[in-house]
Amino acid sequence: MAKKKIRNQQQTTLIIVGEGEHEEAFLQHMKSIYDNRLSGKKVTLDFAGGGSPHDVIKYTVKQTQHRAFDYIYILMDSDVAIEAKDTKTAKEKNFILLQSEPLCLEGMLLEVLKQTALPTSQACKNKLHPQLSGDPTEACSYSPLFDKPVLDKTTKMTIVMLREILKKSY
Repeated sequence: MAKKKIRNQQQTTLIIVGEGEHEEAFLQHMKSIYDNRLSGKKVTLDFAGGGSPHDVIKYTVKQTQHRAFDYIYILMDSDVAIEAKDTKTAKEKNFILLQSEPLCLEGMLLEVLKQTALPTSQACKNKLHPQLSGDPTEACSYSPLFDKPVLDKTTKMTIVMLREILKKSY
């Protein structure tokens, strides 16, 4: 009896780099809900360790220069403006920039919960973090508040885009 030939199907690869550990944890939570192993894609999550948009873009360049990804996304806060040179670098490298609005991830998530985002990133963090079920650097901390029905219902553009990126089959 002849051996069955196993085909290695080429997977589409993508990376989503979060600005910090909280972004990575939230992205892991979203990935657990929306990424299907049979989708034909491999999703890698990473985080840049915080900093300015320049730092996050620079980190992403470094992380992706020797690794081939079909799509490269960056999720970062919007409390610090992205300089023109950094936007140019991102465009040249085909990075897709996603910003948490207003201000930061926590501000955006407060609005997903129909709560008012506060005027500073730190104030938003201070308001959201006690509502989570644990440490904001742990993906499971986001599960009770941000389950699939809540995430499916939101019209926050960045969440909608992340949802589509993670659900998409290739």
